[in-house]
Amino acid sequence: MLISLDKNKWLYDWLQEHYQDELYNIITAEEKAVPRPNELRARLVSLLNSKGYKAKLTRKFDIIISMKDEDYTFLKLKYY
Repeated sequence: MLISLDKNKWLYDWLQEHYQDELYNIITAEEKAVPRPNELRARLVSLLNSKGYKAKLTRKFDIIISMKDEDYTFLKLKYY
């Protein structure tokens, strides 16, 4: 099942609960300039891919995550 991160806001809660330290590192990366939101989303896709999820960034910079139907239903019930 393909899930849009923009259309399922509760997935942000799931990401924060499971990958809080990694998300903090993405947001507060040591750079001279503040990264653009699209760059932050690309880093988030890289994080999800490194954790074993299949994630892609669309042309409109939405993050699409591939997940089993059972996992999606369980997470939606827990975080919605």
